[in-house]
Amino acid sequence: MRTAIFLVLILSTIVLATFPVFFTWANRIEPSFMGLPFAFLWQIALALLGAFILACWYLVENRSGELDIEVKAEDSK
Repeated sequence: MRTAIFLVLILSTIVLATFPVFFTWANRIEPSFMGLPFAFLWQIALALLGAFILACWYLVENRSGELDIEVKAEDSK
């Protein structure tokens, strides 16, 4: 169930980034923030949202023990 929720969140982020209605709405120069047009801020915000969703997904799966991978740091020489 949690996997389905996270997949819906990721797919909705992709739709917000690429669906023509949302992209044309966000594809404008004004307003600007720190010299960046709104379109750049829109894409950066969606990338950060996607990274946040994936990080949450990793933490939830790791704590529940359902994670298939194990990451170990190498010893430094």
